[in-house]
Order: sequence, then C-alpha cells, then structure tokens
Amino acid sequence: MVPPSNSAAEARPPQSIRPEDETDARRLIDRYRAAILEELRSAVQQRANPPFSLMRYHLGWEDRHGRPIEGRGGKLLRPALCLLCCEAVDGDWRRALPAAAALELVHNFTLIHDDVEDTSAHRHGRETLWRLWGEAQAINVGDGMFALAQVTLLRLSERGHPPERVVQAARMLDEATLRLCEGQHRDLLSGETAETTFDEYLAMIEGKTAALLATSSGIGALLGEASAETVDAFYKFGRRLGLAFQIRDDILGIWGDPEETGKPAGDDLRAGKKSYPVVIALERAPAEQRAELETLLARDELSERQVRQACTLLERLGAREESEKAALEHAEAAVVALRELSLRPERRRELEHLARFAASRRS
Repeated sequence: MVPPSNSAAEARPPQSIRPEDETDARRLIDRYRAAILEELRSAVQQRANPPFSLMRYHLGWEDRHGRPIEGRGGKLLRPALCLLCCEAVDGDWRRALPAAAALELVHNFTLIHDDVEDTSAHRHGRETLWRLWGEAQAINVGDGMFALAQVTLLRLSERGHPPERVVQAARMLDEATLRLCEGQHRDLLSGETAETTFDEYLAMIEGKTAALLATSSGIGALLGEASAETVDAFYKFGRRLGLAFQIRDDILGIWGDPEETGKPAGDDLRAGKKSYPVVIALERAPAEQRAELETLLARDELSERQVRQACTLLERLGAREESEKAALEHAEAAVVALRELSLRPERRRELEHLARFAASRRS
C-alpha cells in the first residue's frame, strides 16, 4: 500500500535520492544557521530566571548545571525553510528572522512535551528535561517556550512588517499549533488501541509534522510579500515535505544509526509507536506473520533480541522498502507543487534539494 498522492506526482516515477541532495541541503541550512541562532539567543538568553536555563539546556547551549557548552543544537529545518521560502519569492530573509525563531521555539515546545508523553529518556544524545527535572518542570518549560514563541513572532513589527501581516503570520502559527495538538492526540490514542489504519496514521502526521513545515513555508512566502496564491503553493510544498520528513523519521526510529540519531536503534518499537513501517506491515502481513508482529509489539517491554526480531520481521514484510518509497514519493510531490510558480532556477534547485533531503536524511 502506498500513500495517496496528487495526480501530477502520480504521472512520474519517484527519482532516486542523490548524495548531493543531502550535502546541498545541509549546506543550505548552514547558510542561515548563525543568523537563526543569534535570533534565538536574543529571545532566550536575555531572560535569566531558572525556567529559561532549562530551555537553554534543551536547546543544547548549556549543560545540566547551567554551564555554556559547544553545540550545534537541532537541525533548524523549520526556520531555515521559512527563510529560504522568503528568499525564493525575492523577499529579504533577514526581515523574517523573528518568525523563523518563533517556528523553532514552537517546534521545541512540542519536543519537550513529546518527550514527557513518550517517556523518552534521550534526545540528541543527552538526557531529556523530564528525566533530569521531572515531568512537572518539563511541562512548565514547554509552556513557557510556547509563550516565548508568540512574543518572538511579534518582533516582526520591528523589522518593518505591517500589523496586518504580523497578525496573519501569528494566526498561521497558532493554527499550525492547534493542528500539532490534534496530531499528537491521535498519536497518543494510537498507542492505546490495538490497530491503527493507514488513514488514521496519515491524519496523525498531517497534524503532528506536516502542519508546522507547511506553515514554515507559507509564512516565509508571506513575509516575502508573495501573493495569496503563491503562499498557498508554498504551503502545499511544505506539507508534502513534512509528510516525507515524518515517514523518514519513522524509518530512522527503527533502523537509524544511534551515532547519527542520538537515540538507540529500534527506539520507536520499544515505545510501541504505530509508525509508518509498522502500520504498513500490519496491513500487508499474512495472518501468521501479522500475529507474530502484534504479539511482539503488544509487550510492555521488548528485550534487545525481541527488538532485533521485530526489525527483521518488518524488513521481511517489505515495510522498510515501502516506507522509503513513500517518503521519496512525497518529496517528489513537494517538488511538483512548485512547478506552477515562476522561481529563479537556483532557488528552485535549493527547494528541491531540501525536499529530497527530508526523504533521505540520516538524523
């Protein structure tokens, strides 16, 4: 079973991922990295109270004792996507930096809460907030980070954006956050039910992942002063990129290299997540193998041997291959969404690299 896609994407087979897509995408993100981090630091570091030191720990800037450390932080895909889309419509990306920082703060607010809800012990190779300071403090820090994102977004007025554009960007971000909460609700619910259908899975990742990436693209185009039609096309691009990104995330959650992901291999299986490979395998598996997989995944705790057994079974059922194909199809559909736009060739190539990177990344 493959995910539904638009007719334009169905008209052509997915291309294979090229190594330069990941290299160029990382170089592209790094183009904006210093400016994004400066904007983020100006929002977080000016506040000295304890909740903000915990934010800095989560962002990878401090150790658990509040001492500064060297760290690149997260991937910064969402803020970089926002700035790239702004630049792609010939806007001044520097004027969009407050929105880029706000998007990254909202993303991290969801990660803090997600770690609590999934009882994840590690992120980026370090202990999670709730493991060090408890669930209550982690929830409080996440709430504070969400509020800080709203305050940071309002800095757009200081960069010369008119009030109506700032309000529109704020509305887009809040709508995306509501979609995120809906997606997370579905994700948590899937862990309590014996079966998750493909349609239910797709609805979950539409909210949990695709919504914020779609909004990152749309806000970027909006702040580049693009037309409503162009903003909509960039939103569609970001949505497809987001679907590719999440399916790839599901692949890494089972088969990812711990040295690259910062999490143990098979972590999503231990957590009982109904990820893309699992949902596909359960839909396709013959009765005997389906029962075997269901029995494994129903356990409260999986031993290392059982994790390896589940991984092997998923691969034997073609779940890994099918997942990789689906991620690539969504990346190519993202590329198709840009065809109706008149973009400079170099900007179009950069967006294509970023879409394909979402389907091929290793961390």
